[in-house]
Amino acid sequence: MEKQITFESEGKKLFGVLHLSNKKKSPGIVLFHGFSGQKAESHFIFTHLARFLCKEGISVLRFDFMGSGDSEGEFVDKTLLTEMKDGENAVNYLKNLKEIDRNRIGVLGLSLGSVTAVYTASKLNIKSLCLWSGLAYPSVISRQLTRKLKKQLEEKGEGYLTGTGLSISKDFVESLKHIKPLEFAKQFKGNVLIIHCKDDTVLSLTHPFAYFENFHYNAGFSELVIFEKGRHTFVIEKTEKDVLETTLKFFKETL
Repeated sequence: MEKQITFESEGKKLFGVLHLSNKKKSPGIVLFHGFSGQKAESHFIFTHLARFLCKEGISVLRFDFMGSGDSEGEFVDKTLLTEMKDGENAVNYLKNLKEIDRNRIGVLGLSLGSVTAVYTASKLNIKSLCLWSGLAYPSVISRQLTRKLKKQLEEKGEGYLTGTGLSISKDFVESLKHIKPLEFAKQFKGNVLIIHCKDDTVLSLTHPFAYFENFHYNAGFSELVIFEKGRHTFVIEKTEKDVLETTLKFFKETL
């Protein structure tokens, strides 16, 4: 069953879709989308994943962060800190549903959403964590800003990202410098699966390798899967199929 839902996060109403399996008490997973993404994600891969998992008895919540998709708020006001708080509230919303086994919760993050996934997993004692094309070093984004954008941020407190139709704030850039997801990874004690593609031109393989190394401090089970082709959001048909199946296998075995 699929139904549209809303929940509150820091005074904002966030919109999502809840995929409930037919089980009376099922494990549940929360999906965290990327920087400019939303609850369906690129080529609807989050929708495909949620329906795929739900058919196999795993319930899924996919939602829009504050300022993204249908959720309240402005995109320019988002930071890593606002997304991390939204992530906490999303997990707690799912945990409190009567249809969900609160002891069998997983999270999955894509790209920038991986930062929220690692944070919530370590803070809320999540059982299983999956990272798709995960960002391990947020500060690399701030180092790629153009001189023009840096000037706008200094003078106005916000700046326009050419070619995206979006503006970011100085607070967002500052959060990229100070939030260190690898420190969260060191604290995580559950199960983790990391998936990346060799031909990802957005985030290099240094990111998944760094995560894999840092999860070894405390994680119970950790696996790194590298696909040859698929780019940043698994846009090759076979790769998408393999990613969905690998993700399902992981959650079924660890939740």
